[in-house]
Amino acid sequence: MPLSMGLASGRATLTVPRIHRVAAYIALAWAVVLLAWAAYSCFWQVGAADFAKGIVYFGLGDGTGRADTADLNLAVVYLAASLLILRANSWARGLACGAALIEGYNRLRSLTGALFDSHQSDWFLHTTEGQLKLATFAAGVLVTATLVILLIKEATVYEPWVPPTNAWAQQPAPFTPQPAPPMPPQGQYGYPQQHQQAPLVPPAPQAQAMPPQVPNPYQYPQQPGTPYQGHQPPQPPQQPGS
Repeated sequence: MPLSMGLASGRATLTVPRIHRVAAYIALAWAVVLLAWAAYSCFWQVGAADFAKGIVYFGLGDGTGRADTADLNLAVVYLAASLLILRANSWARGLACGAALIEGYNRLRSLTGALFDSHQSDWFLHTTEGQLKLATFAAGVLVTATLVILLIKEATVYEPWVPPTNAWAQQPAPFTPQPAPPMPPQGQYGYPQQHQQAPLVPPAPQAQAMPPQVPNPYQYPQQPGTPYQGHQPPQPPQQPGS
């Protein structure tokens, strides 16, 4: 296969509807925000050792219980799902949509508790870390709702219709204009001059052979110079003295 055809086929397989590409980029951006919160918890709150232990263990006597591993888990899911969405994987859309539904529900609970619970509203409203957390909760509700709306909508990619290839069909020859036939010469009044044909002369009748004439014994021989008298019956000879 030529290299150009391989590249063209590769681009065709990576074609993704625009609405799904937007959702994938939003998920990637949100994964970066979650990774930032996971890094803050890992390096500034509990330490890297307790954070790594807290991925598989939850304890109250050490820092594993305070390790914010939920943001790390969601960030990994969003990263994997968004990259697969850009590869036109339909299953990844369901994965990202499910993760957005679960996170959106938890962010909404955290947001309402931070606003309406008197025991925690002071910390969320009067501390820098609390305000950043509160902003993250509000942004999480909006982002997850947007992801769900974009990912559940079906979209089609516009592709021009290409007729199916037929091995038996031959390519038509390129059209070449044929020269126009020459116009007949025109006569005196602009009409095409007709070629005069010789008049048809009927063939001369063939002379028929005349049958031989039999001399008539009752006809006197005609003298030259005398008019023809026609057929006259012979006169009987006259008797003397009559």
